[in-house]
Amino acid sequence: MQTANVNVPVRVDGRHVTVTEALRHHVEHKTSQLHLDYPRIIEVHVVVDVQKHGNRHFAEVILRCADHITLEASSTTDDLYASLDLAFSKIAQQMRKAKARHLLAYRAARKAA
Repeated sequence: MQTANVNVPVRVDGRHVTVTEALRHHVEHKTSQLHLDYPRIIEVHVVVDVQKHGNRHFAEVILRCADHITLEASSTTDDLYASLDLAFSKIAQQMRKAKARHLLAYRAARKAA
């Protein structure tokens, strides 16, 4: 059982923005805080975008997990770090939902047997 996401490959891409070391460190810190054992994370891809008109910051997080599970979340706010935090909170909620579905199916199959 996986209790922490260690050594997960994290790819951070920036559109119209340079990816700084502080931004990369923030993404890696948020990835390490995803402290769930299902689904097991294989790869994390983060895309950040700054749009010139309206001063909007867009963040998209894509998780590739075991059992062919792909989770995606995105958010748009006025602050880049707030967009990342919101996207990662959405991903954590999706992971909890996937785990609940998995356990429900496992318990139903076990009860039928």
